[in-house]
Amino acid sequence: MEDPVRECLGVVFENQSISTALVDADTPLLGSIDEFRHPWGADGTVPSPQASARALASAAEVATGRALRSNLCPTVVGVMCERADVRELVSDSLSSSPFENIELVNGLDARLAYLRTVDALIGVSPILAFWPDGSETVIAAVDPRAGVVDSAHRYDTAELLADSSTFAATLDLLVAERDPVPKMLVAMLVKEDSRQPSAEAAELAGLGFLFLGERTQLAIGAALVAADRGSEVRSGDGMAVRPVNRVRWAAAIVLPLLLMLTGLLIALSPDGSRAVSTDRPNIGAESATSTSGPPPGAALQIPTLAPCDPVVPAVPAVLRRSDPEVAPLQTDEPTAEECTPLRVG
Repeated sequence: MEDPVRECLGVVFENQSISTALVDADTPLLGSIDEFRHPWGADGTVPSPQASARALASAAEVATGRALRSNLCPTVVGVMCERADVRELVSDSLSSSPFENIELVNGLDARLAYLRTVDALIGVSPILAFWPDGSETVIAAVDPRAGVVDSAHRYDTAELLADSSTFAATLDLLVAERDPVPKMLVAMLVKEDSRQPSAEAAELAGLGFLFLGERTQLAIGAALVAADRGSEVRSGDGMAVRPVNRVRWAAAIVLPLLLMLTGLLIALSPDGSRAVSTDRPNIGAESATSTSGPPPGAALQIPTLAPCDPVVPAVPAVLRRSDPEVAPLQTDEPTAEECTPLRVG
């Protein structure tokens, strides 16, 4: 029996960009096969949910078209979306596209999946990973090998990164309460100007330091989460979904090209007396980025997931952590509620 195709696509909608990454799920340590980052709302504006959902769908279609030109077909598509109002429109925005197997992925799952692809973390466990979330910073005790979070806490970023000694004191509190003791501090998508003070804080706390600055890391993680859910994933209504169809995508690219050539023949040679050049410098690019697709099928029902990042009140970094320990997840497929730290007492 022929092995199933293992290419998978990740699409991440953030406040200022849309990222895509094509990954081979069988060789995640090799990184992405193809990736792209589209600016969106970077000038401080907040595009409407409808425009944002259309942009997300267009980015996914362009990425799949690029893969097809290299004879690659993603079997699953993982979508992570920061904005809840846009997330609610993902199903409708992709209903007329050839994507039939779409998984909504939360931010925490995408980060954990990406950490498993970092070769520098092979054999290193547990770790303290931190990443920005608005005006706050999340610090989580993570077992990268198991892909679970033992505890997670939020801090005001201005307080936490005020200086390296404040950050180090916060790390000391977290390290002292962990058993086994974390071995490394991992920065995920933090600003470049925070890199040096973070490294100094890690050294003061007796931890190694790793800076992960790849801009498409969440898209890579989203793709791998979708792939892990299997080629026979099911949508919210229990209907089996299928991989992206290579023939349908070929039709989506070839048919606009044929129509374009027919238009050129009619416009340039209405009486058959004018010659038509065979040079088509931009036809390939136009067809690859075309938002036109095959005839719309039935709308795909996708369950709306709540963000899975820890949600607790922010506290000054100089104070004790703001919430209690969270036991490691026991299920293979945790729900969004299970991976959200809760306040006790």
